[in-house]
Amino acid sequence: MEPTQEVTTKPASARLSVAVLVVGTTWVVLHAVGWLDPEAKITFGLLGLTTAVATAVGVYRWKPEPRWPWLTLLAAQILALVGGGVRALLDTLGDLSPDRSLVPDLLALPAYILLAVSLAGLARSALRSRDANLDAVLDAVIASLALLTLAWVYLVTPALAQADAPLSVRLVLAAYPPASMFVVAMAARMLFTSARKPPVAFRLVMACMVGLLVGDVLYMLADTRLAEIPTTILDVPYAMAYVALAAAVLHPSIRRVSEPVSAADDTPRIGRLVFVAAALSIPVIVLLVPAETLETTSERVVVGAIVLLLTGAASWRMFRALRQQARAQDRLVHQATHDVLTGLGNRLFVVEHLTKALDDDRRGSIAVLVIDLDRFKLVNDSMGHTFGDELLLAVARRLLDSVRPGDVVARIGGDEFMVVLHGVRDESAARDAAERTRLSFKYPLAAGDVEMTVSASVGVSYAPPGYLPEAGAESLLRDADTAMSRAKDAGRDTVSVFDTSMRERVAERLTLERELRHALERGELEVYYQPKLRLSDMRVVGMEALLRWNHPERGTVRPDLFIPIAEDTGMIDEIGLWVLDQACGHLARQRAGLRQPELLTVSVNLSVRQLRDDSLVDNVARTLLRHGLPGNALCLELTESMFMENLDGIRRHLEAVRACGVKISIDDFGTGYSSLAYLRSLAVDEVKIDRAFVSDLDPQSGSGTSVVAAVVAIASSMGIATVAEGIETEEQADVLRELGCTEGQGFLYSRPLPAGEAVAVMEEIGLAAGTRLRVVPHSA
Repeated sequence: MEPTQEVTTKPASARLSVAVLVVGTTWVVLHAVGWLDPEAKITFGLLGLTTAVATAVGVYRWKPEPRWPWLTLLAAQILALVGGGVRALLDTLGDLSPDRSLVPDLLALPAYILLAVSLAGLARSALRSRDANLDAVLDAVIASLALLTLAWVYLVTPALAQADAPLSVRLVLAAYPPASMFVVAMAARMLFTSARKPPVAFRLVMACMVGLLVGDVLYMLADTRLAEIPTTILDVPYAMAYVALAAAVLHPSIRRVSEPVSAADDTPRIGRLVFVAAALSIPVIVLLVPAETLETTSERVVVGAIVLLLTGAASWRMFRALRQQARAQDRLVHQATHDVLTGLGNRLFVVEHLTKALDDDRRGSIAVLVIDLDRFKLVNDSMGHTFGDELLLAVARRLLDSVRPGDVVARIGGDEFMVVLHGVRDESAARDAAERTRLSFKYPLAAGDVEMTVSASVGVSYAPPGYLPEAGAESLLRDADTAMSRAKDAGRDTVSVFDTSMRERVAERLTLERELRHALERGELEVYYQPKLRLSDMRVVGMEALLRWNHPERGTVRPDLFIPIAEDTGMIDEIGLWVLDQACGHLARQRAGLRQPELLTVSVNLSVRQLRDDSLVDNVARTLLRHGLPGNALCLELTESMFMENLDGIRRHLEAVRACGVKISIDDFGTGYSSLAYLRSLAVDEVKIDRAFVSDLDPQSGSGTSVVAAVVAIASSMGIATVAEGIETEEQADVLRELGCTEGQGFLYSRPLPAGEAVAVMEEIGLAAGTRLRVVPHSA
């Protein structure tokens, strides 16, 4: 029930604040136009008493923190209220005679001090930065000194010039402008330290301060007889100040008045800068004052001292602003050239460093190492990004500890680091340094409370003395990055030194990538099919769809060349969906001629990117529906390495796919991160024994059968079918049959063939249960 009470209480309190503001403002307006006689005499006292009570109630109800500034403000109100009552009772306004009572002034002046202390407390609580607090104080001092200059010229000096008034009265009258300016300074400081969108209560407090300042100016003019102002008008600014303050303390946002502002709010805003700039123009106005206004030397000395203080404060503020600007520029430069997480230089920093080094005629040899952490994404996915950041920090520290003074360590990407080594003897020494760097990760890294061992792939580029790459620093970095990619392709956790042949391979890869982007639309891609046989009776039970690229100039491009390119560039999404559609369409046409269509299925390989795609299930379901196939007509094949990417995400997608009836197969089983947990948690339908194990089978000696026998036994115990890949001899088929392997495929039966040829081969072999396959043209 507490949340409900909170929701209903806040709006009610906000409405009370609005009601006080509306009723109070109406009362003040009626008072100003003279419609409240004789109640006009009690307006000021009634509003003051109401505000004091409202302050006590608001502080008790909303409990703002810190509370002491609000209690100090309440004390200031009480003093001001009592002083105002005594002043009205003794009728001291405009009384410059020796008989004037100073009691009201002795009550009012301390009220100003308490008010200023209250505002200073609220401002101090809201600002956390020491530099920003000092800047706000300086800006407030500048504003108050500027106003004090005007007040001294136009209020204090005339008050002191009242020859008929005793000295005590003149000193009291002269004390009001400085006291008021002190309050203005604290209010300005509070305003300068506010949030960019201050709460309603804060704005009402500022409105109260404006009313107080206007009231003080009018009151001083009236009290020194410099202007004739009706009492009803004289009370209006003070009365509105009371109304605004009462509405502020009753508003729920009073608790947010002294909330610490964010770092973004520490910087001065345009309005604040304009305000300070306008204040700085006051000395110019003072210089234009007629000389007779400041008749005595002492008056001119005082004004000069105030202006000197104003100039000093403005100079100090300008000095700080320039210094902060220089620091900000340094921070921007540092942020542009350094990594935020580790504090190391980034790629731009390395480029600048290498450019200077290559331009130095005295330089020695330079080696650039690009270090990429292996499978770092798995760490982020399994341990979380916070732990990943801790690990990156540990890697940065390890690299810094492994280099010599003068060498450079940088972070150039998510999990990529770079080391620039100077004075390396030769390329062999560069390789040795890279190998030492790689081996340094064999020791566990402390990431938070956890120790973890990681591996890294390292690429090296070397620039001997006098060698100037054609593209300068960028060329060295590119070559090292190319070598690192080569190390990744070689199996990770290794070192590769750049040579020109790598650049040629990169150029060739880019050419293939460019041509692959148009291969699908040009009809160069084709789906081939390889039959899958049941080993018990050597009948066809399915076929595997395999993608081929028939290039008009290169001929047939090997899948191991263009499939990784399609994966890296994201083209595999479109190509994979096309293969799925082609395979299902071909299967539907062949099934149409079977008495038992369920005897023929098709297997389609999934890529890592497709497996991560949230639209996978929809794509599969739509494709099956479009071709009128049941879910069990399709089998999706995944490699074991995919399970290391994101097991939870994979499980979620595959469960949705299996809900459609689609079967799941693990390809190349035994070559990756084999785990029975995957077989159980993913509810796999079949595993495919990799050709490497099949080729090792020796019927004579019986060697090579242990792994296959183990896989078959484990899968059989879990009710999972086994499919052997790469069968090339009858002897291998016999061994697999004896071990209990369910199905097989390989060159012994058929190579992957275009649709028409594959159908002819399957027709010749025959389907399970002797069902004949009617050859349906691929174009049908």
